[in-house]
Amino acid sequence: MKSMTGFGNALISRDNIDLELEIKSINARFLDLRIFLPRELSFYETEIRRQIIKSISRGAIEVRVNFSDHREPKLVLDKTKLLKYNELAIEAAQLLASEEVISIEFLLQEPGVIESVDRLAEDEILANVLNEALAQALQRIKESMLEEGEQIKQVLCDSMQQIEMAINAVSELCEPFKKELFATMHKHIEELIGSYKVENLEQRLIQELAIYVDKYDIGEELSRLRAHLKTFTSTLQEEGDIGKTLNFIIQEMQREANTLGSKFSTTQSFPWILTIKEEIEKCREIIQNVA
Repeated sequence: MKSMTGFGNALISRDNIDLELEIKSINARFLDLRIFLPRELSFYETEIRRQIIKSISRGAIEVRVNFSDHREPKLVLDKTKLLKYNELAIEAAQLLASEEVISIEFLLQEPGVIESVDRLAEDEILANVLNEALAQALQRIKESMLEEGEQIKQVLCDSMQQIEMAINAVSELCEPFKKELFATMHKHIEELIGSYKVENLEQRLIQELAIYVDKYDIGEELSRLRAHLKTFTSTLQEEGDIGKTLNFIIQEMQREANTLGSKFSTTQSFPWILTIKEEIEKCREIIQNVA
């Protein structure tokens, strides 16, 4: 089991390159990927997306990269632009009747006079650093997701045990309650029969009583709850992304618990039914963070 919450980072300093890459993830219904790169590394965004999609299926994921290149840059002088800027500077001085000499430093600062010929997208050394940092960060975030996933699994297992205990307690209360209800209603019927003389009244009332008592039969709800509980517990042991499956199962459990509460809510059963509902709701919230 994996959590959708995780963090992984990598810091590499090699070959005069300093690069830090970090990945953060929180829960989300779908994969929401946001990548923040320095402009000169924008070419690497496609590879980041490809690798993350292979490793993570759901979550709001944020990737940030900080980059410093201390290598000697490869620069070239654009002679045509330099001469043109110088020509314009001389023309401007003549027009203003100025004897000021235009410095070379000033000309070199003009746009495009000095250009970089570093092609980072084709830089093998940089590519190795980027790939290594991304692999390390992905490995660490997966480890953190698995670690938190194990903690979530334990909480869910504990809740399932609490629900099972409550189901058994409710089951034990069901038959005594039905017998007590039948006895009470039978007494009232005898009183009614003694007061009213109607043909076949007793038989008709007994039939109505049986139907009424049957409405309190929660055997099917308890049986389905046990089945859902078993499926939920076995799903927890499966590999892969199980968050959506667990969410569907817990929805069914919640529906059965609500029916159980509406059909059989007595002084003795209420605390147990409340426990079932509370544990199901707790699991429902926790599952939202399971991948």
